[in-house]
Amino acid sequence: MNRAQTLLAVFAVIAAAFFANLIAERMATRLDLTEDGIFSLSAGSRRIAATVGEPVTIELFTSHGDTRLSPYLEAYSRRAEGLLRSFADASNGAIRLRLTDPQPDTEDESRAQRQGLAGTRTANGTAYLGLTAQQADSIRAIPFLDPRRERFLEYDIAQLIAAVTRLSKPRLAFISTLPLSSDLPQGQGQEPGPGDVLMAELSRSFECVTVSNTATELPKDTVVVAMIHPHHLNPKLAFAVDQFLLHGGPVLVAMDPLSRYQKFQQGNMPLMMVPASAMGAASDPALLRSWGVEAPVDTMVGDAAHSLQMPSTRGEAVNYPLAVALDSSNLAPDHPVTSNLRMLNILDAGSVRLVSPATAGLTFVPLVTFRGLGVGVLPVNVANAGPFERVAAQFRADGQERTFAAAISGNFKTAFPEGAPRDANDKSPVAESLKVSEKPGRLIVMADSDFILDYYSIRRSTAYGQQVYEPLNDNQAFFIGALETLAGSEDLVSVRAKGTALRPFDRVMALQRQAQATYQTEIDRNEQKLSELAEKIAELSRTSGGDLSKGIVLTPELEREAQRFSEEQAAVRRTLRDIRRAAREEVDSLGRNLAWINLLAAPLLVGLGGLIYALLRRRRQV
Repeated sequence: MNRAQTLLAVFAVIAAAFFANLIAERMATRLDLTEDGIFSLSAGSRRIAATVGEPVTIELFTSHGDTRLSPYLEAYSRRAEGLLRSFADASNGAIRLRLTDPQPDTEDESRAQRQGLAGTRTANGTAYLGLTAQQADSIRAIPFLDPRRERFLEYDIAQLIAAVTRLSKPRLAFISTLPLSSDLPQGQGQEPGPGDVLMAELSRSFECVTVSNTATELPKDTVVVAMIHPHHLNPKLAFAVDQFLLHGGPVLVAMDPLSRYQKFQQGNMPLMMVPASAMGAASDPALLRSWGVEAPVDTMVGDAAHSLQMPSTRGEAVNYPLAVALDSSNLAPDHPVTSNLRMLNILDAGSVRLVSPATAGLTFVPLVTFRGLGVGVLPVNVANAGPFERVAAQFRADGQERTFAAAISGNFKTAFPEGAPRDANDKSPVAESLKVSEKPGRLIVMADSDFILDYYSIRRSTAYGQQVYEPLNDNQAFFIGALETLAGSEDLVSVRAKGTALRPFDRVMALQRQAQATYQTEIDRNEQKLSELAEKIAELSRTSGGDLSKGIVLTPELEREAQRFSEEQAAVRRTLRDIRRAAREEVDSLGRNLAWINLLAAPLLVGLGGLIYALLRRRRQV
């Protein structure tokens, strides 16, 4: 074989590899070799797709052309497209995928905007990366596919499909002693209710049924129960909630050691209220405690490092440690309820923990955690006895980590071991009831109730004669997201978070840890020496009565001493630079080797393939 034939063979191998890759991209079957199976549907997602009845059209809006997305978002859109194709394949034709490029000033862009998609600004206009699902007249949307939620991309798509295929909204039994909504129409001086926006948002996802604390049973076909600072609960209603949980029903409880709103209700005298026992007359905190969960109502948790300012009696702002702004460092990054949240504002909150004797069979997952050196507790009677500045002065941090909200799942014990509560004159036989969970239940407990109210989470304004509501924080998003997660099907809950396509550089991190262990002692010693030399120079300056940085030295002896210290300081700095360079050397060497491998591997493999092809062809000719 001559040289021309060899080159032709090499080009033929390259062309074959290109077309093989092109064909593979269009094949429905994929080989997923990732550690967490991130490019394969979970069993729960496959069941959700397979049970779709009427056709569902999923439309992925991805901007190309002049308003194209950033390369990072374009790569993420391809990841979403691949996952959507997997859903379509698993649905036996019931899910249809449509790809749309919403160019500016077109009907496609108008449709994207009507369906609630959120555009992102680019140099040439507005770009879109969003998703809608439509079945008949029902349309649901994910306004923006955020790469930060990649771990939950499959969960979000499965939840979207489940929501659009539901014939009716799940029924939410809402038990609260706080009057969240005003019964009177707004206008003409009528103030909005403290939870009008909250209830309006809940009604988008649920059929909300308000249940009085004097009721004796839950509404029929209840899917999820929410208990918001309930007290003096009718024993029969408490029993109904207990049995609902033991039958596997999901429950959310928002406890509160000190409800500021309830204090405001009582004659507008916020410093003269005895905190309510949060679970009420018959069961008191024993209802939660019997389930294995403790939410103390006699202490409150604060964080001096994350405190917000509150008005003092003198009209000045004071840092109040029981008013806390929690950020992403306090939120569970691996749970779909909290992974996308950024900030919660909490006032006079408690804590949640498991009761030691009752923890068998329960899984406790913290969702929101107070952590850091500024965390501490304060008795409720102290916080309830004076103005903000006096309470703040008595706060002492202990640095102990405490949980504000947690998801608890597993087998719960009943709070009514003797059966259903009965009236005194009721002589009928006691009906059978569950003593332990029939199947694993799910419970979310939050140690505050005020934080979900509009006053603490929504800013109201007026624009063009219309009321406009702007979230101040993620308080309501957290609460509503928790309920939506609890109301999801078992298949949807089983999807949860999967792995991520973003892989950590484990080898690099191991080298960095090893280098730190090897060199850190020497670095610390030299930095300490550097600090001592700086202190000596400063002391010499003070002794001389001048400023050495300005060259003021009184005597030749002091000048020589200062020069010696400066030379030693420079030598120590050089030593530190050499140590840090040595610590980075292995990582840098690994980077250089990988760069050479990436640069040479493909040409070498192609050349090797061409050479093998040429040798085989030559052998056949012989």
